[in-house]
Amino acid sequence: MQNHFLMPYKEDSGVPPYLPFPRFLIPLDLSNDAKVLYALLFDRAGISRENGYIDPDGRIRLYFTVEEAKEKLHRSRQVATRAFQELERSGLIIRRKQGLGRPAVITLNILPARKEGNVIA
Repeated sequence: MQNHFLMPYKEDSGVPPYLPFPRFLIPLDLSNDAKVLYALLFDRAGISRENGYIDPDGRIRLYFTVEEAKEKLHRSRQVATRAFQELERSGLIIRRKQGLGRPAVITLNILPARKEGNVIA
């Protein structure tokens, strides 16, 4: 079955909206669901930064519920919850609960940027 809406990617093609996928995730021992969830959270962190959701210590805070993850990943609530747990156990995210009915505050951890083989401090 051929999709008639697709076209070849050419030199002058516009780039459709995309999700940044950090390369450091590829070799990590995480499920693909957890890796895609991290990419979604990373994308949301960019929006949070633009909107000024920054803690006094400079950390960007974001809100992303299990229900949102379930919808974006097209997975069950159980799979979305497991992906969040994997990211927490690996240290890639920190979730701070705020109380009943309020979404958890999430902060991301990333690998330091590298320049010419050296870690930038």
